[in-house]
Amino acid sequence: KASVPPADKKDFEEAVVEAAEKKPRTMKAPRKAGADDLKQLKGVGPKLEQTLNELGFYHFDQISKWNAAEIAWVDARLKFKGRITRDEWIAQATEFAKGKDA
Repeated sequence: KASVPPADKKDFEEAVVEAAEKKPRTMKAPRKAGADDLKQLKGVGPKLEQTLNELGFYHFDQISKWNAAEIAWVDARLKFKGRITRDEWIAQATEFAKGKDA
């Protein structure tokens, strides 16, 4: 069984992470009705909402459609790794997108 040399291990791990990531569909701006208040998601404050907007996410229905690879892509760009799954953003966003309180 071949092992990865220590000098290459970090590059190998980064390649695995990149392979597991897939950029979700983003938007250049919110829809005409305006952006959703993403701060309603647990753990999302004004700064994190701004970061999500800068990445191209403005609406709960966008977030509700993320799959595991897309979550990995977004998570890699946030300061708080694991927050999406830990705070159950997908479930909350799905309920908000339906017009319900999460």
